[in-house]
Amino acid sequence: MGRVVYADLFFLINFSMDFLCFFLTAKILNRRLSLIRALFGSAVGGVYANLVLLWALPRVPELILDLMLCFLMCALVYPRRREWHELPLYTVVYAAVSMTLGGFMTALFYLFNQSGLGTPPEESAGSDSLSVWVLAILAAVSAVLTLLGGKFFTRRTSRRFADVTVTYNGKSVRLSALCDSGNLLREPISGKPCIVADAEALRSLLPPDVRRAAASGRAEALETIGIERIGRIRLVPARTATGEGMLIAFRPDAVTLEYGKKVHTADAMIVLSKLETTADGRQALIPAELMI
Repeated sequence: MGRVVYADLFFLINFSMDFLCFFLTAKILNRRLSLIRALFGSAVGGVYANLVLLWALPRVPELILDLMLCFLMCALVYPRRREWHELPLYTVVYAAVSMTLGGFMTALFYLFNQSGLGTPPEESAGSDSLSVWVLAILAAVSAVLTLLGGKFFTRRTSRRFADVTVTYNGKSVRLSALCDSGNLLREPISGKPCIVADAEALRSLLPPDVRRAAASGRAEALETIGIERIGRIRLVPARTATGEGMLIAFRPDAVTLEYGKKVHTADAMIVLSKLETTADGRQALIPAELMI
């Protein structure tokens, strides 16, 4: 006799598990979670799970669809304005949380199965062979284990990444930054450490003459900067792939660093460079000494 699967219960289980994964991902990454967007994304996942039962696709095409849907669901739930560069990070962490949560649930169920509790979750979800209460308990325990593991991992890596808010002339820009132990630049007069930032990412913050000077990459360009701003502009010696040279830097009104649960101000200069963005979407390089 074939196994009976209730579509409504199967949808509810997948909806709940997707929502739990969204919640855990947000907690691990210390990001806010929009309840409405999370509910919508979870509903999309629940509908997809039921459609997969009807399609009965081969394993490889189904896996490709799973990965595409994972990316789509994260795009629906997480990124806000100016955060689209972090979508790959959200997707990878969400996928890792989903697999870890499923792995914990299966392992715990097989452990409890020695007492005759039933069949594994992946074989019984949506059917009448698994107690909803057992599934809920397994999900809760697995969620705690996944969250603890994710927090342990992020504590070990949180000092590698940070959000930097640069304020200049009453305007502020938020950048996604990487802690670079190789960034040893210092402004020669004050001795302040330097944060290397992509000049284009700070475009809305900088006056046109400062932007043009930074784009030229030549010390002579300082002559084109207005006299009312020249006092906050400095030249910082640097060694690049093409040899030694001078980079244009400016003294901001304030610099705020956020990483993990820490928020603090930093006394630093901002070096303008054609950094663009790193492979993981970072727009600035922070010297390790500023990550206190």
